[in-house]
Amino acid sequence: MVRSNTRRNYRACLLKQTGFFVFVSFLLLSWSCDTVQQQGGMAGKIMPNVTGGTGEVLVVMDQFNWDNSAGDLLQDILKEEYPGLPQSEPLFDVLQVTASSFDGVYKFHRSIVLTTVSSGLEPRVRFRENVWAKPQIMVQVEAPTALALKEVIGENEEQIRGFLIQYDRNRLMNVYKDSKDPAIQKEIATNHQIRLAIPRGYNMDFSKEDYTSVSIESSDLSQVIQVYDFPANGPEDLNIENIIEKRNSFTRTYVKGPREGSYMVISKMFEPIAYDLKNNNVDMVEVRGLWDLENGFMGGPFVSHSVYDAKQGRIVTVDGYVYHPNKKKRVKLRQLEAIIYSMELI
Repeated sequence: MVRSNTRRNYRACLLKQTGFFVFVSFLLLSWSCDTVQQQGGMAGKIMPNVTGGTGEVLVVMDQFNWDNSAGDLLQDILKEEYPGLPQSEPLFDVLQVTASSFDGVYKFHRSIVLTTVSSGLEPRVRFRENVWAKPQIMVQVEAPTALALKEVIGENEEQIRGFLIQYDRNRLMNVYKDSKDPAIQKEIATNHQIRLAIPRGYNMDFSKEDYTSVSIESSDLSQVIQVYDFPANGPEDLNIENIIEKRNSFTRTYVKGPREGSYMVISKMFEPIAYDLKNNNVDMVEVRGLWDLENGFMGGPFVSHSVYDAKQGRIVTVDGYVYHPNKKKRVKLRQLEAIIYSMELI
């Protein structure tokens, strides 16, 4: 099979669930973090590497608040459904410890939400980086009472979620940029005039002037990046209808199923989600949705970025999709997102 995945029912709230992706994409560009060295002479020393898995967040919160409204709200934020997957998965896997247990290896966790409730504290949220390890991020929430803790979390819901999503992606992007496959990068640059951080481990399926496909393949997994471009009259052609039509056209031609006459299409049962964002100072459209096979029985999630290239009068799309039947797909799709977000016109 060329690649594929499954189907699922998009709930009515899916557009609400993906709103933070729009928010994150152009708000975080203006954020700055506190880069803090550990007290006791860490300045100038090599910091330990982070622990914990990709997509995992450690919450430090006393048991009373964790079991009540502040903890419930924070869990709702962190465990919100990941958009555009065929089965329900949370944004993050969440671990919780109390302050008395927050020591040793826990302080080296990659993503921490540290809450403190004490009389005299002003309610506030701080976004910090590399406090006890590197590359580490921490959301520090302070409040004088349990009620104030809940309120300050609610007031900063999108910022907290967006900060964690963005920096989780940035870590992967930095890893991929440091491990790029030079041959694949050169091929894509030659045929499509873009830079794309494809890490080692991907194989070139085929590459033509208008379409390139690279993938990781195993018996039960396909992770695929496809790049294609097509002529455009102007930025007005960068619209969801055109993007969907062109994706279906390219995949009908190049992504075939195992049965005679089967090929990939965007699922007709679930409308894709699309919104404008800015990445690498370029306006683009991100589309998330599900694909399946015409005349077949496979399917799965995809995400794409499309950009109008005024210099060459064209639209370029970098698209990633996953086939991983009966398995969780959040991490696999996040890995593809990190590659897609690295796109730069040259």
